Parts: sequence; C-alpha cells; structure tokens
Amino acid sequence: MALAGIIYLIIATICAAMFSVMFKIFHIKGVDSGQAIFFNYLTAFILGILFSLHGELVVNPFKAHWLVPVLILGLIFMAGMILLSDSTRRVGVAISTVCSRASMVIPIIVSFLLIEGSARPKWLLIILVLVAMTLTVWTGKPDDGRVYTFRDILAPIIVFITFGLSNSFLKVIQHNVTVADTKAGMTEQAINSELSLVTASVFFVAMLLCLYSFFKKGPDGKRIPITMKNIMGGIELGAINYFCTYMLMLSMKSIDSSILFPIHNIGIVAIGAFVGLWAFHEKMKPHQVVGIILAAVSIALLCI
Repeated sequence: MALAGIIYLIIATICAAMFSVMFKIFHIKGVDSGQAIFFNYLTAFILGILFSLHGELVVNPFKAHWLVPVLILGLIFMAGMILLSDSTRRVGVAISTVCSRASMVIPIIVSFLLIEGSARPKWLLIILVLVAMTLTVWTGKPDDGRVYTFRDILAPIIVFITFGLSNSFLKVIQHNVTVADTKAGMTEQAINSELSLVTASVFFVAMLLCLYSFFKKGPDGKRIPITMKNIMGGIELGAINYFCTYMLMLSMKSIDSSILFPIHNIGIVAIGAFVGLWAFHEKMKPHQVVGIILAAVSIALLCI
C-alpha cells in the first residue's frame, strides 16, 4: 500500500466517523437535519468544484462517460440517508449501523468480480471484522418486547443493500476514470481533479433531490425557518462529507478493496465509539471493549 493511499484512507475514515457525530450534535443543538443536509450537499458540491479546477475544468461533466453512473450514485446517496434514518427509527441505531457497515462485503465482491487485478477477498478476516463491528456497536439493551413487523425486518436489509451499492458504484467509477485518464496520458493531478469533479457531481444530484427540506413543516404546521445554525451546521457537515468521499476515492487508487473497505468501516465504528465515550460520556460495555480490541487485531492482520 502506498503511503499516500494510507493517509487518504485515514482522513476518509476520520471524516466518516465525524459524520455520525455531527448528527448527534444537531440533535443537541436543535439543528434541523433536513435543511442541514441540503447545505451539506451544497457545500460539498462547491468544494468539489474548487478542488477539480486544474487551470481549467478537466472535463465537461455533461459529456463525461461517467455522467449516468454519477446520476444513479447521487440518487443512491440520498436514498441511503433516508433509509438509514427510517431503519434507525424502526430497529434502533445498533442494528442499522451494523447493517450499513457490514455492507462492505458487497463492494469487495463487486471489485473482485468486475475489476481485473483485484485481490481475492480474505473471507475469514472479513468475518472477524464483522464480528468485531457487531460487538462494538451492540448496546446490549434488553428487548422492549415490541414485535418486529415485516417492514421493520426489511428496513435494515435495504440499508445493507443501498450502502453496499453506493460504495460499489463509487469504486467502479473511480477505477474507470483512473484507467481511462491514465491511458490518455493525463497527469496524476489531472486525474485527481476529475475525481473531485465526479464527487462534486454526485453531491449536486443529491442536493437537488433534497430541496424538499425547505417545504417541510414543523409540529405547529408552519414551515421550518432557515436559521444560521442550520446553515452553519450544513457547511460543517458538507466539508466533512466532501473530504470523506473524495479521500476515499483517492485511497481506492492504491489500496485493494478487500483491505480498504474492512479497515474503513471498522475504523468508523471504533472512532465513533471512542468519541462517544470521550465527548458524550457514553459508557462502554465489556463486550464493546472486546469488539474494539478484536477490530484492532483484524485490521493488523488485514495489513500483513
């Protein structure tokens, strides 16, 4: 693994972990998540454009070969956020988080099947990562006695599929752009600029899809006003979201999917657990400590 790829992956993982933390801060500060998500996508789009400027725009996005996949990915991004929220409401944070992160299995399989040169997945270590992830996230709270309906059971399964598809699309788009640009003799900087433009385009599509947030009404039946804290919260979230996605795409250039996705996902869960312990004084149960230790061991074995 190239040193630059490792650095990109670390930044992407920290940013992704902070993404969940931001939503908790929104709840504490009374930030409207719908409006914040819109300004998040707007901010990420602007950053993507700024980082894609290479003297001039590297490629016209409306004529790019990746336009249609990016439109689909933008739709999946937005759907994933809505579905994760619904799943969390139905079956709780723990199950929803495990399913969203366990979805790493899908891009690993897709990369192995569709991308030439991808390493054979280390299935035993991947299972070890999934076990570690489950132990770390699981709260251990007693069952409230509620009987899950079919839709309750289906919600986390759809989250698993949606998140897996989004990462698969991201990997395939990154691979195709990198290969095509390399064959065309483009420099490393120009390739990275185009990947930033891809990222900006994904967020632009997602931004258009969440315009509905400005028409949402509060409990009193009135439209929720646009406030500075909603805007600032969205800007902060957008910066985190952009660098998470862009840095992840850059790390994909030099780190194989069978290693990248397990490290990225277990890293998100472990960092989130530590931040919850340190910043929000959340108590960590013994099985969660075991999960984090197991995660560290599995990541070390993956990197060997």
